[in-house]
Amino acid sequence: MKTLLFLTLLLYIAGFIDLASMYVARGRVSMRLAMGLVSAGFLLHTAALLWRSYGAGRLPVVGMDETLLFYSWVTVGTVLILLIRYGRRYIELLTLPVAFFALALSAIMLKEVRPLPLILKTYWFEIHVITSFIAYSLFTVGFSGALFYTIKIAATEEKVREDFLRISRMSVLWGFMFFSASMFSGAIWAYLAWGMYWMWEPKILWSFILWFWYAGMLHLLYLKGMREVGICVTAIVGFFLTLFTYLGVGLLMKSSHSF
Repeated sequence: MKTLLFLTLLLYIAGFIDLASMYVARGRVSMRLAMGLVSAGFLLHTAALLWRSYGAGRLPVVGMDETLLFYSWVTVGTVLILLIRYGRRYIELLTLPVAFFALALSAIMLKEVRPLPLILKTYWFEIHVITSFIAYSLFTVGFSGALFYTIKIAATEEKVREDFLRISRMSVLWGFMFFSASMFSGAIWAYLAWGMYWMWEPKILWSFILWFWYAGMLHLLYLKGMREVGICVTAIVGFFLTLFTYLGVGLLMKSSHSF
């Protein structure tokens, strides 16, 4: 399993290097080669997820090692969709390394398949985790678009700037929808597992903070006179809140979500 993950990582890195060099050489051949390498890596990544699912008899979304594997897969898949939709738009130069880092951590941390705790034996848990990490991946893409819009606002042609902003806004919008579904399914799972919809514990509290942050950002879109840069800064800060909600709380605090 780990060998498959490291092969996947090598294909991703090779594709990323070719993709990055493409911005210097500006050749179509590089684009095809880069897309081919990243797509091949994505297929291996998918095979690794299916292999883990088959061996465990469940979706591999339990524990940080498996969720990192799933998060990186969704993020790379989203980037491939954006590359097909928009072509070269710089977003992948930031989003792909985040996915690679998550995959590398997963490969290092990956443990043997372990029995599923009784409180997780419900499809509401799987819905909760899947929608959470789809949202995290979309927030990552939204962060990339917002960052590039901010740092390249004066040096990039108008169409590219508009694409940055559009990608950021739509990613956050869809991410917020998936995260809302995650919060809803998580409440049902919590009731089935512990007999209550709400608990005063770090993971749940920080998830609500994150939800309200992105809800606030979506409201900013409709405020007259709100500058695009301010909205982008909100998306950038939201990404770091996402990192803390996932990694910070998981590593630094005791939580009902630690399995």
